[in-house]
Amino acid sequence: MTNMIKKLILVITSLIILGSIFGVIYEQYSRYNAEKNLQPHGELLDVGGHKLHYYKQGTKGPTVVFESAFDPAGHLQWFNLQKQLSGFATTVSYDRAGLMWSERGANPKSGKFMAKELHTLLERTGVSKPYILVGHSLGGIILRNFIASYPQDVAGVILVESAHPEAQKFISAELNSTINEQIPGSLLKFANNVGLLRLMFKNSFPDNSEYDYQNSLYPALLYKSANAIIEEQNKIPQLYKEASDIKSFGDIPLIVITATDTNRYDNYFSDEKLKTELIHALEVMQKDLLKLSTQSEQILAPNSSHYINEDRPDIIIDAIKKMITYTNG
Repeated sequence: MTNMIKKLILVITSLIILGSIFGVIYEQYSRYNAEKNLQPHGELLDVGGHKLHYYKQGTKGPTVVFESAFDPAGHLQWFNLQKQLSGFATTVSYDRAGLMWSERGANPKSGKFMAKELHTLLERTGVSKPYILVGHSLGGIILRNFIASYPQDVAGVILVESAHPEAQKFISAELNSTINEQIPGSLLKFANNVGLLRLMFKNSFPDNSEYDYQNSLYPALLYKSANAIIEEQNKIPQLYKEASDIKSFGDIPLIVITATDTNRYDNYFSDEKLKTELIHALEVMQKDLLKLSTQSEQILAPNSSHYINEDRPDIIIDAIKKMITYTNG
């Protein structure tokens, strides 16, 4: 029996090694093809020792600037939305340092330096000021430093399902532990090197023709984003701490867009009590975000998951139109 166990272990180990070798070859071949065939559809601009990739659409009206969530896809989350806005606004989305086509550079992954890099990027694009800023999820956290550092450049702010930097105050320790479980960075790096990561994130966008471009491009370029997104994952506590020190946007107009589909967490929780607690806590936190400005309002997004930009882009577009009308007086 002992010899059989040893042989079984040997066979399993050999299969893992062979699979890893095959995975590495597959991954390197895929990266070679991506480097050879996939060129940036936006532009690259130096922001102080490294270049950031940005995508601009439209030439009319005010400038709308998008900040992405904690997501390796970067600017691709806004790709379709920008096309719909191009008739009446100039839109800019970009990839934070290290994501997609953007170079990592040497600056720390902090709110302060992210704000500085975005400000430099916008200055060098020459788009008109002041900007309407749109931030999704972690993007709402990151934008706080930009607003605090350059308030004169901000016409209005739209937070789309924004994270709350002091979420721990609104939830139990059990829920906090559950929702903050993370895949170890070392495991993600291994998955990236053997080709598993690109398979895991295949068809991450909705499976319809409207998102064919994103579904083809995203997994092909995921290897470029992997290290930067792991770094951002490790820096989330610091980003939240920085954002929590910024309590007010003054009288800069603010719209908070909140998803209301209570079924969106069904697949994440087996414990009904924790799911109910989370839904209630999110409602309270989203309302608390309204305190950031003396001129704020909340817009609810029914039938939408956390990714309102995919499920209900019409609501974001209407909010941007409303903000344009409001800021134009």
